[in-house]
Amino acid sequence: MRQIKFRAWNDIDKMMIDWGLLKASPILFMNIIKGKVKHHRLIQFTGLQDKNGVDIYESMEIDGTHNVKFKNGSYVLIDISSGDIVLLHTYIESRSGNVKITREYTEI
Repeated sequence: MRQIKFRAWNDIDKMMIDWGLLKASPILFMNIIKGKVKHHRLIQFTGLQDKNGVDIYESMEIDGTHNVKFKNGSYVLIDISSGDIVLLHTYIESRSGNVKITREYTEI
C-alpha cells in the first residue's frame, strides 16, 4: 500500500512546507485543505522515489524533461517540450529506476 504524505507549496515565500511540519500541525494542514490559508498548494506523494531515494511528489520536474501531475486517477509525466504524457511508474520502470528529480516544484 502506498504511504500517504503531503507537502504544501507557499506561492508568496516560494517555500515548501514538508510533511513532518504538516503532520505535527494538524490545524495548519486542515486549514490548507479547506483553503483558509491562502497562497498554499497541497501536493501529494506519488509513492515512488528517484534513484537517490528521494520521494517524488506531484509538481516535481524529473530528469529535466518531464513534470509530474495527477491526471485521470494516475500520476503521469508531461513532457516539457512536446506535452506528451506517459505514466510515471512506466517511465521509472523503463529506466530501471534511474530517474532524478531536477526541480522540487514546477507550475503545471
